[in-house]
Amino acid sequence: MRPCCITRFQHSSGSIDVAKLLSVRGPHARSTNNSLRVQWNMGNPCNYQCDYCPPILHDGSKPWFNTEIYIDTIKRLNTHYKTLNKVLDYELIGGEVTVIPGFEDIIRTIREGGSRSLVFTNGGRTVNWWSKAKYYLDSIVYTYHPLSQDKEHFKAVLNEIKDFVHVDINIAGIGGAVDELGVLVEEIRDVFKDCNRNRYDSVSICVKTMYKKLLGARSKQETYWEYTDSELEVLRRPGIKPQESVHNHENEPQENAPDPKTYMTEFLYDDGTAKYVQNHQIINEGLNQFYGMRCHLGFESLNIDASGDMYSSWCGAMNFGNISDIEWNLPEVGFVCPITNCNNLSDISITKTAVDTV
Repeated sequence: MRPCCITRFQHSSGSIDVAKLLSVRGPHARSTNNSLRVQWNMGNPCNYQCDYCPPILHDGSKPWFNTEIYIDTIKRLNTHYKTLNKVLDYELIGGEVTVIPGFEDIIRTIREGGSRSLVFTNGGRTVNWWSKAKYYLDSIVYTYHPLSQDKEHFKAVLNEIKDFVHVDINIAGIGGAVDELGVLVEEIRDVFKDCNRNRYDSVSICVKTMYKKLLGARSKQETYWEYTDSELEVLRRPGIKPQESVHNHENEPQENAPDPKTYMTEFLYDDGTAKYVQNHQIINEGLNQFYGMRCHLGFESLNIDASGDMYSSWCGAMNFGNISDIEWNLPEVGFVCPITNCNNLSDISITKTAVDTV
């Protein structure tokens, strides 16, 4: 097994340089707000049953907890981490969490506690529901499933929330339809013209490579479809629109374009080079191998699974109790990564540092 911290570069002369990966740091780690991310799988009921999504992620076998348990857990986590001067960023996933009874009360509790929320959703709730929920949400990752969803409803929800909630958009890359979905990207982007909260040129909209969900150790990685060359070209496009040069009059103030690195994960090597990659492209480029590096999961983030167990990461390396327990043993340190491929888009961006082998 090749450790991930070594990257080989082949010269035309035949010689090989070896660069050691010193660190991996996502946007959370590079910010100065001392945040801790709580990625929380709140259960697996879903209003869709997509073929490319395994039943364990939508079959309802992990039902929702009572709403009061969710709210109590939020309050307990806020109290604990406030003493450590941490700001909590809650990432709420499922299943489809917006259908949890009383979900509006859950996100309101997060907002009133001084924390932030990011919700992963298919946007299936009514536009009227979103018109109320938008006041308690900070960000959403909004996925369009072409085989299950109505495109016009998808865009109507975006129109309702675009000036209130930060949005990242994924489009499920359905084999055989990727080329036309690449055209849809620009159609959706037009929704954000003249929008200040989500700028037209910086909102991330990407057609996402669909991988087989290999849960557990995940020692291999396979795409769900055999994509054509033209489809692969669409899937590899960055989600953020490339900047066009604008020639202003010399007396006009220059507007600073948003730095795309803000949204990317940084790979820093011992030869002084750095690479910045969007999370969905890390897997595509095979950069998601962190075996043997020290992973800071557990201090930069906390994961809660659909059964209410709290872990350092989705690989289950360390357990810190259940949300229904009276006492918790919350994490403070990282661990050496034992997994070959890191396929969780949130875990990927958590800080990794090379372990000193001397």
